[in-house]
Amino acid sequence: MRVLVTGATGFVGSHAVASMLAAGHDVRCLVRNPARLDGALSATDRERVDVAVGDVLDAASVRRALDGCDAVLHAAGAVGVSRAHSGSRDVNVEGTTHVIGQAAAAGCDPILYTSSIVVLDDSVPTMTAETPLGAPSGPYGRSKRDAELVARHHQAAGDPVASFYVGGVFGPECPDVASGMSGIVGAVNQAMPIPHGGIGTIDVRDLARLLTAALESGRGPRRFMVGGQFLSWDAWSTLLGEVTGRPIRRIPMPSIVIRSSGRALDLLKRVRDFDYPLTHEAAVQMTSSPRCDDRVTLAELGVDVRPVADTMADSVRWLIAEGHIDASRAPALAP
Repeated sequence: MRVLVTGATGFVGSHAVASMLAAGHDVRCLVRNPARLDGALSATDRERVDVAVGDVLDAASVRRALDGCDAVLHAAGAVGVSRAHSGSRDVNVEGTTHVIGQAAAAGCDPILYTSSIVVLDDSVPTMTAETPLGAPSGPYGRSKRDAELVARHHQAAGDPVASFYVGGVFGPECPDVASGMSGIVGAVNQAMPIPHGGIGTIDVRDLARLLTAALESGRGPRRFMVGGQFLSWDAWSTLLGEVTGRPIRRIPMPSIVIRSSGRALDLLKRVRDFDYPLTHEAAVQMTSSPRCDDRVTLAELGVDVRPVADTMADSVRWLIAEGHIDASRAPALAP
């Protein structure tokens, strides 16, 4: 297939491009700045992709980029909850409206969309792809929910949109370390707060393989849970220490303290120009316990995922090589 990929300069999109090329697909990347592909893709992959200059917020450029494409992966979007992603509603909702709408009009099949577990009701014991939508309280969550409503509108109309509900994505070769890998960097270099709750971890390379495996036409609307393997924050930090060969300094912290800190920082950011990963919305997500069941997805798409320990090890090795972590902090992984 010839696949249009949005978000190819991001973490998930760049790995998806590599996976799709390896599987024999042709890839066209819709990007605002082609130079950013140089830092996101390997030199070999960069030479193999077609480039369409445009913006998901510009419906006309999306329509032009779709010319001649059989399928679409829409992975572009604001993926964080920090101030740096304060324009998330425009990118997530309007961008999704343009890409899915134009792709459906062009007859693309399938239309893959990377959604998030934050759009689902996390009060249930275990989330699946059939879990009802929730009511996120923060701007990022609301923007992703509203974008998901766009996808579901097209699914209800019979358009071949496949939504992937993604959890915590980790792995090597992350184009934006500050956004995608700050948790590991901070834990290894400094310390890690340990509240109630935990995180589902999916390796970005496995997610890319799942997206590639879904490139089948004629399957109609589909939904896939990719929440990842759940670990409490205590277990997650313990495993990271075992992988690196140096125990992680852990700071037990009541959930109310983290949530209050996030709220206070939100207020401070209104009067001072600075960015910091912790927001009230991020704190709420961190202190929740979204356990997910990916078994149906893995069976249907025929993909086995690697252990979390392997993902952590490869992530830290890459972060050491890129200078984000000193090798002395991870003696078991030092070259």
